Formats: sequence, C-alpha cells, structure tokens
Amino acid sequence: MKVEWNQDKCIHSAECVKNLPAVFMVKDGKFIIEQEGAPQADIRRVVRMCPSGALEISE
Repeated sequence: MKVEWNQDKCIHSAECVKNLPAVFMVKDGKFIIEQEGAPQADIRRVVRMCPSGALEISE
C-alpha cells in the first residue's frame, strides 16, 4: 500500500494531520507521509476522510 498526495487538489483542511499526526505531518513547510506511523486500517480510514480527495491509496 502506498499513500499519494495530490498537492493541486489539496484544500489544506488538515483533516489528515489532525486525525493521524503520526503519519501525516508538516515539517519545514513540506507535507510528509510516514506510513510506518500507524496500522494500514487507520491510514485508510483517514484517507477516506480527506474532503478534497487529495489523498489516494495505490496497492
């Protein structure tokens, strides 16, 4: 499983950062995804919460 972020679609609501900060974070002004920070089920749940659809999962 790989999480991909589409910067052009992102509306910066920060739902991912608020709901799973161990995986989705901003460091030095850059959006970082640390997939090892949580179980896959939790990551999938938060990706589905993205209001803009900027986060996608590929297998």
